Amino acid sequence: MSLFESIYRFFGWWIINIDMFFIFFLVLGGILYLFTKKKRGKKFLTFSCLGLVFFAVVPVGLWTFEGLENRFPKIATIPATAKGMILLGGGFDKMTSLARGETAYSLAAGNIIYFVEIAKANPHLQLVFSGNAFEAEAAKKEFKALGLNPDTLQFEGNSKNTLENARKTRELLHPNPQDQWVLVTSAYHIPRSTGLFRKAGFNIIPYPVDYHTPGNYEMWFFIGLKMNLDAWHASAREWLGMLDNYLTGRSDEFYPKSAT
Repeated sequence: MSLFESIYRFFGWWIINIDMFFIFFLVLGGILYLFTKKKRGKKFLTFSCLGLVFFAVVPVGLWTFEGLENRFPKIATIPATAKGMILLGGGFDKMTSLARGETAYSLAAGNIIYFVEIAKANPHLQLVFSGNAFEAEAAKKEFKALGLNPDTLQFEGNSKNTLENARKTRELLHPNPQDQWVLVTSAYHIPRSTGLFRKAGFNIIPYPVDYHTPGNYEMWFFIGLKMNLDAWHASAREWLGMLDNYLTGRSDEFYPKSAT
């Protein structure tokens, strides 16, 4: 990892985890106020409290999350010329699954259900799953339970992140530029993953599923710190990831869009 990457990820962590950023200054301000410099402590306390109140009232997290989900339109019909369909991992909760001894699901579990529905409605598609080893094994069980024969899929189970999803799936499939591949993943994740798969040589048809916002960009306000911070955590990771991919040449587009 380069020095640039190290610095970028350090500051990126604080941006994504903005709540920890404000809590750090809240604790620092409290320590300064109690033991040494009351004036400086008050400044840090005021700054951190105002920051948390801002995120509790202004839904900036939900707005940025909606922007990601609205980037690509929903697809009514998959072209008959499409060669195959790729599902990205992420729908399983590994820690809980291992602790409980049964498959547990993350908020992205809807991806799996939609993938099965699309696969059954489009039997001409070559089916591929890309994720880590645990996700691949869990997906086989889930597909079988939902009536989709896992033997009809190709599994790539060695990826640790979306960049590796794209590169290792390319090694598995050796795509031709003229072949269209439907990429299925959560709507908020589809812009970043589309940029990486296009760079890897795939002619991608983005298929967003698993929405979590109404998507109407209403300028409304509310008191909901947890809801807004949860949305900020997810969206900031995607926005910073797209910026990082663009600056490092992993994607040719900062904010991928539909092909013209």
